[in-house]
Amino acid sequence: MASLGVLDLFNVKGRVAVVTGGSSGLGLMICKGLVTNGARVYVVALPTDPITETVDALNELGKESGGHAEGYSCDLSSKHSISELAEAISQKEKTVDMLISNAGIRRDPPSACNVLTAPLTELQASMWSIEESDWVNTFKVNTTAHYYLSIAFLSLLAAAADQQLSNGTKGRDEGRGVIVVTSSCASMHNVTNVDLTSYATSKAATDHLVKLLAAKYNRFYVRVIGINPGFVPSNMNPVGAEGNIFSSLFDKVPAKRAGNSEDIAGTILYLVSKAGSYVDGVSLCVDGGRILLANGQE
Repeated sequence: MASLGVLDLFNVKGRVAVVTGGSSGLGLMICKGLVTNGARVYVVALPTDPITETVDALNELGKESGGHAEGYSCDLSSKHSISELAEAISQKEKTVDMLISNAGIRRDPPSACNVLTAPLTELQASMWSIEESDWVNTFKVNTTAHYYLSIAFLSLLAAAADQQLSNGTKGRDEGRGVIVVTSSCASMHNVTNVDLTSYATSKAATDHLVKLLAAKYNRFYVRVIGINPGFVPSNMNPVGAEGNIFSSLFDKVPAKRAGNSEDIAGTILYLVSKAGSYVDGVSLCVDGGRILLANGQE
């Protein structure tokens, strides 16, 4: 008989997770949610990020649930570095239940302007000021890295999905073997007060990549799902910080607030657990309704 209890449906205890961009912002929220609920999390971040401090804090958080964290540094703009990361983790794990491909960057034009009100010449100068290298680097991290990470970890994810469990089911029936890619609601609307063109375009490409990868991996039932967060506190969106470029837009979100760790962690727990095991190849917008008011309007 199927169990509809919350503890069964959303259980991730003992599962293995790899989370990129895990030392801050959305990634840290996701790591906290997983570790708090008993998962083993490999926290991946840049060498310059506070990986050790993050892992120590996560392990303190996971004492009661048995959750555990371990840190790895990786330059996700490098195919070689991604390969080395997967090889290192494969030396420790025979399966990876979830890859949370979350890391991302945003490169705004050096000459900023209010896109909604700037005169033509000011808008033109602002848009022209962004360097070609900023476009290239944005796509390397925000789009291409998801592609190479999914390939590098595919065998470990497929093994998790195909794993025979003690209750007679397979891992895929419990939600194991899933890739969750962080996109943005910026890929889904066309209005903001700053020029996010390179960022939003890379995220729109990511949304389509989710579908392409899900189709490619369907034979192994390695699920690929996107999440499109809205205004959530992060290094790219310092909610509450003085001079925040988005501050005038917060009250236009129907939810009348920024997103928080419960919103993000809860979304991930749904998608990677038994509760979300029948979800594949789609992108879930978690934006408090922002895109409802951001298509052709301020």
